[in-house]
Amino acid sequence: MTTVIKSNQLKTSSYTYIEKREQTLQKQLSLLFPVTGSVCLLCAFTYFVADISTTFTLAALSGAALSYILSLINMRKGNPYLLIWIFIGFSTIVCCYGFYTDSTNLVSNTIALTIPLLCFFSLRYKHALYYSLCFGLLYIVLSIGEISSQEQQLTDVLQNISCYTMIFIMAHLLARHRNEAISKVRKTATTDFLTGLKNRHGIESIYQNEAARCQRYMRDFSMLLLDIDNLKSINDRYGLQTGDQVLMMLSKLLKEKIRKTDHIARLSSEEFCLLLPNTTVSQAEEMAIRLKDDIANCSLELEDGQTVTITISIGLTPVEYQEFSFDYSKADSALQRAKNWGRNQVVINQ
Repeated sequence: MTTVIKSNQLKTSSYTYIEKREQTLQKQLSLLFPVTGSVCLLCAFTYFVADISTTFTLAALSGAALSYILSLINMRKGNPYLLIWIFIGFSTIVCCYGFYTDSTNLVSNTIALTIPLLCFFSLRYKHALYYSLCFGLLYIVLSIGEISSQEQQLTDVLQNISCYTMIFIMAHLLARHRNEAISKVRKTATTDFLTGLKNRHGIESIYQNEAARCQRYMRDFSMLLLDIDNLKSINDRYGLQTGDQVLMMLSKLLKEKIRKTDHIARLSSEEFCLLLPNTTVSQAEEMAIRLKDDIANCSLELEDGQTVTITISIGLTPVEYQEFSFDYSKADSALQRAKNWGRNQVVINQ
């Protein structure tokens, strides 16, 4: 029996980590809001049983109601950033109100310590940093204000401020560590591990931006595909490590030879792609010939003293602003003709 696999069921592993930030936040809030609502209900019950002021019971019930309402909106795909800002704003108001009504300030201090955690947990780094710092200053003012009313000792205030500072620094460092890790993973997903060049996923996004810009301003745009001739023979003769060194040498040469406005990527084991914005076909042909000759005149010296030289075949096409795969197919057709006609040459597909 033949096993049938549908193409829409296949996804590249390079994108398995990539999830929109909004989607990730929605999943996190789907847990945060119900748990917070349950905690508020527990606080409201505790206040009611302990016969504490009705104001605190109503405040806890309001927090529970708001949490469940935000949870329902979040389930209906509401804007997660707006929801978390509402939640943080409500927490801030409750915290500040507690300082003026609660003689012990235990709940207010607890809420205050959660503010930086909430910010760095859910907001963008700069927003979280600014809001946490501003709230920290407000928290210090509120804490110092309690000294004048002799409701708190100076040592208690210093302890509260120290705790907030510690929580802020911990949340800040964790957020930085998370952002750096995400940045590295994102770079890995769009960068070739051997050469440090863009990979196919990385160059496709650049293609879309450059194609749209050149089309908008009616400027020429060219694509080059180049392939190392007989790389398999080099691998068989000198070993895979030498083949990797050849790829790294070629990458280094290409980065040195192209302009700052050009873009380069490694698409497969021996195939590279160059995007040349603001470049006519004739200009791209001149550049391709120059690259071909320069690379043919370079050699790689191995540790045992042997030298390895390479040649490249190049396929060239003007970009027609449809999609990357369409222009890639045109350039690849020219590249295959260059290889079939004897290699080490440039072929144009108009």
